[in-house]
Amino acid sequence: MNIIHHRFSQLLLLVMVYAVGAVPLAREASAQSGCEATQYGMSAGASDNTAAFKSALMACAGKSIHIPQGAYTFSPHGFDNGIFIPDNTNLVGDGSEGQAATVLLIADTGTFASFLWIRDTSNISIKGIRFEGSTYDSGCARGLTYGHAISVYSTAGSRAAVENVHITGNVFHNFNGQSWITMNAADRSPGIGLHSEIAVSKNAFLSDERLRGGCAGSGGIGYPVFMVWLHGSDESGQGMVENVSIASNTFQADYVKGAVVVWSDTARISIQNNSISNAGLGLPPAPKTELGRYAIAVYNSAHEKPGLWPDDVQIVNNTIVNPVSCGIYVAAARNLDISRNKISGQTDRFDGTLPKAAIALNHAFVRTVDGNELANNYTGITVVAGDVAIKENRISVPPGGIRTKIFRDEHRPPEIQR
Repeated sequence: MNIIHHRFSQLLLLVMVYAVGAVPLAREASAQSGCEATQYGMSAGASDNTAAFKSALMACAGKSIHIPQGAYTFSPHGFDNGIFIPDNTNLVGDGSEGQAATVLLIADTGTFASFLWIRDTSNISIKGIRFEGSTYDSGCARGLTYGHAISVYSTAGSRAAVENVHITGNVFHNFNGQSWITMNAADRSPGIGLHSEIAVSKNAFLSDERLRGGCAGSGGIGYPVFMVWLHGSDESGQGMVENVSIASNTFQADYVKGAVVVWSDTARISIQNNSISNAGLGLPPAPKTELGRYAIAVYNSAHEKPGLWPDDVQIVNNTIVNPVSCGIYVAAARNLDISRNKISGQTDRFDGTLPKAAIALNHAFVRTVDGNELANNYTGITVVAGDVAIKENRISVPPGGIRTKIFRDEHRPPEIQR
């Protein structure tokens, strides 16, 4: 019995030792579930981190990748496609502002079609990073589309929709593509956000006089440039962008044409609590022509094609200052809620194609326009055809301004309230 008891005691001691040692081992394994980008060659002192970043994404697919503070340069040679993010992968920086920021900088040696691609992948987050664009020519004058920061894309024929994407707490500075964050669902694609939220929140989008290489200043109304761009298919109702929240962002839009645009084949879009200043104000003036400088635009880009009108769009509680042409511009959309927005400083008087105003609604079906504060705009609200429920709004205009201008029939003179 003594021998048996002795052996049992030894066994019990071994089990206890193993159990005590297992705790730090478990914690260590948990810590290793994430990755440090610097372990794969990323360095703030390197002239080009492109290959190292791709290595980190390949080795750490499905994990969180931490990029510590510092400025990391990416040096494309001319036109390059960009970097693809795998499924279930998170990019985490140390912050987007201040000396401790994580900065991803694209050198002027070239540009990417899109610096980062979320293409047919899901469950991705990007947070706490400052993105710096290149001044290299975006190719827009030649019909090319380079110079985007992040593209979320659903390809025709891919197996599943793009789901659960969160872009939050970042800074985007001076990208010269036609859009900075782009969500695009191709015709006959499974789409984006059909079963989950796609969120762009608490970011800052900054443009200044150093923004070079794009066509915002010279492309005319036929070349829209927006910081956030949602576009489904124009060809059919198969290729939708849905359930997108654009919330609590800051847009300094002086050197682009606008902050947010929602095109065809989109549904259940929420644009709330954003601050948008100076949409197109820093671009060269072009009197007596269509400027197309809208802080927020909702537009049926399909026109006569089978693509669906934008549907169920909430534009609520945004603060919009100095939009050149319109604070909110809508052309052919349905089931909109435009409420509790503060818009001031709209100045464009050129109604060559469609009227301009702080809120301009053209062939739109709007559930409510209510609780908006429209101050010091040349025109408060314009409505052309459609079905719009205008409720209680506070509208004040400067001398000679127009409070409301309503075209019951676009072929008849408008009803004007000054």
